[in-house]
Amino acid sequence: MILANSPRAKHPRSIKLVRIWIKRLRERLLTVLLALQIVTLFVMPAARSAGIVVPHMVVYGVLLSFVVLAIVLSRSRGAMATIAISVALTAFGVIYRREHPNLVTYGVAAAGPILMQISILWIVSTAVFGRGPSSPHRILGAIVMYLGIGMIFTSLDMLLAQTLPGSFSFNIAPTDDFTLRETMNYYSYGTLTTASFGDVMPLHPIARSLANLESIAGQLFPATLLARIVSQNTRLRQPRSEFASHLPTTQKKLRQS
Repeated sequence: MILANSPRAKHPRSIKLVRIWIKRLRERLLTVLLALQIVTLFVMPAARSAGIVVPHMVVYGVLLSFVVLAIVLSRSRGAMATIAISVALTAFGVIYRREHPNLVTYGVAAAGPILMQISILWIVSTAVFGRGPSSPHRILGAIVMYLGIGMIFTSLDMLLAQTLPGSFSFNIAPTDDFTLRETMNYYSYGTLTTASFGDVMPLHPIARSLANLESIAGQLFPATLLARIVSQNTRLRQPRSEFASHLPTTQKKLRQS
């Protein structure tokens, strides 16, 4: 008979080492995810504007890498189910939006990327704010979350521009869906960082409400969550002597005695 308060059996050393390496790999994947975001948001649009043709296989490969990394990082079945639903909605929207351009198909096409970014925020947040010491990879994971917020608002603004014409004022009107996504991506991060240059202006009340919400989120996130992670990583890297200088006098006397 096994007593209820008996100590748990210790895992073999090899199993513990495997778990440590898996944890380190998960943290390094946060850096890879940030690199993919930078390529998708900034490198590919700049290459297309410069006249460099990016093959569709490369674009689909980068998008597929997002899905694979999200699944690898995920520890929740709910997050994995959300990713599967987002992929299905994105595929449905891309196929039927061209043949039937209406509110339903545009809404489904926007719901896919939004659900994908929400699931990535969910997954990355568990890795960033999980147990254990902070690391530079976790800081980069927090940046992934910050950029993910802008991507969510990009999809919402794009849906609003497609379904309610005149919601935004453009100095240079987009000519197709790809150009519209680039423009709304530029507008979204300008609003998120409050560095907008005014060449894209929200006119509809819903567009203005989204802009206000995004600008507030863009100011609160670095000031609270990101600053907390950075300060925690800095505190853990300080020498022990600095911590000893902040100890109470009584503790110092006890150590010397």
